[in-house]
Amino acid sequence: MKHTSKDLRVRRTLRSIRRAFYQLIMEKSFSDISITELTELAEVNRKTFYLHYTSLDDLIQEIEDEIVDEIMEIINADAENLDVTGCISKFYHYMEDGDEIRRKLMIDPEYRSFYEDITNKVLSTEAFQHFYEITDHPYIVRAFCVSITSIYRSWINNNREFPLDELVAYASKLLVNGYSSVKNV
Repeated sequence: MKHTSKDLRVRRTLRSIRRAFYQLIMEKSFSDISITELTELAEVNRKTFYLHYTSLDDLIQEIEDEIVDEIMEIINADAENLDVTGCISKFYHYMEDGDEIRRKLMIDPEYRSFYEDITNKVLSTEAFQHFYEITDHPYIVRAFCVSITSIYRSWINNNREFPLDELVAYASKLLVNGYSSVKNV
């Protein structure tokens, strides 16, 4: 549920809930976060939380939708133009330029369902439908697109052992030209 109230009290309450939620995300896995703990940290009562959200899943859904909107705003034109390198570059820079909450949600194995939902939503957008429509096996092309996030997470998990621009170039080369373009033989 997208909140756009002009009421200052409502906006403060929603910011307080969001800040508390982000703090808990940095401390524990999603399954270990309770509404009671969240509302205590946000200094709002449970009824107030339920005025705005039906559950923690509703809150995480709102955050997912915001991230999908941000990603698509950045890569939409490249996706529509079938520019794989552009999509990779802009997505990786979006991730690197983001805050630690976004990176935690998109990379941490504890939040796997979160980044899978984001990836599925992005790849289900109209812009990406064009990638699939012009192929004989759209589900294979979709799997190919999923690998973009996997490559980024792997780079992060290996302590960013080389510069981001090198990652973009390598991932683009691999995904556009295949394995033979990156092997050392």
